[in-house]
Amino acid sequence: MSALNRTPSNTNFLQPSKFILAFNRLPTVQYFCQTVNLPGVSLGSWDYSTPLLDVPIVSSKLSYNEFKITFYIDENISSWNELYKWFLSIAAAGNVQDRSTFTSLQNKNTPKPSMYSDASLVIMSALNNPLRRIDFYRMFPISLSDIQFDTTQSADTVITADAVFRYQYFDITPT
Repeated sequence: MSALNRTPSNTNFLQPSKFILAFNRLPTVQYFCQTVNLPGVSLGSWDYSTPLLDVPIVSSKLSYNEFKITFYIDENISSWNELYKWFLSIAAAGNVQDRSTFTSLQNKNTPKPSMYSDASLVIMSALNNPLRRIDFYRMFPISLSDIQFDTTQSADTVITADAVFRYQYFDITPT
């Protein structure tokens, strides 16, 4: 795009339903995932004080917003339970043996046990072709919402849950 021609080569708009989420540790959650965010990022600053005014100075420290998802809960509660087991593998309420057992169960499909997991968010085009891949590194859960049962709801109402994650950083690459 030159200074004389400011028309982008692709004028299609990003669509909110065109994504695929892939977790190394959560196959059921990724299948039932309904919403996900691409977290924002901020760059810190500090003020350099002078006699006449405070001069803002840019910092070199990035802060990443939290990664949040909403997913359906299947009737076996498998999707919610996958995340719950991950919590237990990190901070089991029992003894060290309990933590080791939960970690080995949760990590049975990963090469080495860890409290972290990598995840990928693939952004799709309007024609469902992969455009961008966002890889999240060293991700871990910090919050899992309640499961709310309600006799006043229709049997057709699907129960959802929310989960919040933190991570070290992410990369955005073309696919």
